[in-house]
Amino acid sequence: MPFLSLAQPLLGVSVGAGSGTSTLVVIAIGVLVAWLLSLLLHPFTACSSCKGSPKSYGAVATKSFRTCGACGGSGKQLRMGAGLWSRNRE
Repeated sequence: MPFLSLAQPLLGVSVGAGSGTSTLVVIAIGVLVAWLLSLLLHPFTACSSCKGSPKSYGAVATKSFRTCGACGGSGKQLRMGAGLWSRNRE
């Protein structure tokens, strides 16, 4: 396992036959990398206030609407952690 031999000096873990800790560390690093990659590819989620539908229609005048104040009418917001990259900052 070449990755484990490279990660051994960086993480300070010994790779042995019964080393469950090193396996957990490698799995945790893999999950972290997958999450960061998903943030890079899909940085936005539906707005938590309007649930992705940025128009709020009136109860009396049903043809009139206003935009969501939380997302500014876009219907989306940045996912937690997506602001790590400068391209996602507004």
